[in-house]
Amino acid sequence: MIELKNEDLSKHTTVKIGGTAQRFIIPESTEDLINIVNMEHPKYYISGGSNLLINNRTFDLVVSLKSFDSSIYAQSDGVYKVGASTRLQALIKQINGDGFGGIEYLYNVPGLVGGAVAMNAGTGRKQGRAISDYIVSLEVINNGELVTMGAEECGFSYRDSFFKSHPDCIITSVLFQFPTMAQEESSRARKEKMQYYIEKQDSSYPNFGSVFRESNYRIMVIVRKLKIGNNVHFSGKTVNWILNENHGTYHDAITAIRIVERLHKLFGQKITREVITWE
Repeated sequence: MIELKNEDLSKHTTVKIGGTAQRFIIPESTEDLINIVNMEHPKYYISGGSNLLINNRTFDLVVSLKSFDSSIYAQSDGVYKVGASTRLQALIKQINGDGFGGIEYLYNVPGLVGGAVAMNAGTGRKQGRAISDYIVSLEVINNGELVTMGAEECGFSYRDSFFKSHPDCIITSVLFQFPTMAQEESSRARKEKMQYYIEKQDSSYPNFGSVFRESNYRIMVIVRKLKIGNNVHFSGKTVNWILNENHGTYHDAITAIRIVERLHKLFGQKITREVITWE
């Protein structure tokens, strides 16, 4: 277990915004994490930081989930037990090399398996695919104990799950069942995703990808054209993305988000945040 003092949290988010953690603890095993949960009772956990907006203030304690378990164990044909700290790209390369696939659409996502499962990362509603389609069961820390949950218990829905409303229930590993896929097909799928990322997604400045899980496309196109926001603004290229162009703050980002939410309310349209905020 590693403990850092006065850690800059902006270093741990892809949008590069955040305050300071007086204590920043990095567990190096599941046992470490269980002990921290039971002894410290932390409120804030950070995984890959790709979908997180943190206030520019001081937090007493933050626990990192980046290093406690990045294992990948092949148990049988297409069945893998995967640690929650595993990077998505590493998992995809492993299963594709073994002749399996299904989650190549996540190849460009800079996240970890635990965070992707908690967010039920997936494609759009039209494609209708999500990482939960391949989950058999999960091991989680709940009330300080390591327990197993079946996929059917996790409340998976479009970019949502039980874990989003229960952040104190921490995923430690996931049991997946992936279908067979020829290596030529999986290689093509990865290349197509990377080409789409280059052509359609705006990586010119730090960002956290999609801001809203649900929004009105026409309103978001107007938002894109207006580049709503100061320092932190909505992308002129990618609908529903915010860019941190000029060392923006939490206030800059949340102000831009709330403006878009008010626009939806004004026109009577539904909008739901996907990004998680630490006030």
